[in-house]
Amino acid sequence: MITIDDKKRDVIMVIMALLWAFVLYAAWSGAVNKNPDLIFYGFIAIAFIVVCFYLMGAVTNEKMSYVVLIYPVIFNLVCWIIAFIIAYQTRGQKMDFIWGMHPGMFGAIIFFWLGSMISTALPLGLFFDKYFLPEGKWDEFQKEVSQLEKVN
Repeated sequence: MITIDDKKRDVIMVIMALLWAFVLYAAWSGAVNKNPDLIFYGFIAIAFIVVCFYLMGAVTNEKMSYVVLIYPVIFNLVCWIIAFIIAYQTRGQKMDFIWGMHPGMFGAIIFFWLGSMISTALPLGLFFDKYFLPEGKWDEFQKEVSQLEKVN
């Protein structure tokens, strides 16, 4: 298990803020200076911002399992990076279509959308009871709520 306490959360929040600042810089400077490479690095930074959000949300009682770190967190990062690389490498090119789509769009659909769905929805079904909401926590929560209902 990985411990992500308040101090580490603060560090993650600072990293996210720096990544957001870089994304804004990359978008602005890349557009003004016509530097598509800088825009691409901004996209990669967005993938790491999503990882930071995953790290913040996948923690239960300041702990996160290595299983959850690998899938869905790292799996989603890899999917997003692959999608951005395919879209970047095929931009502006006339290519044969795949299933009626430009290869860049195909990569975005398969890796960005489908990969994100597989890395968010499926883990909830697979890991929710074991890693996100350990056994007994839901019962404790329901008891707390019922006690508060009795007070009101």
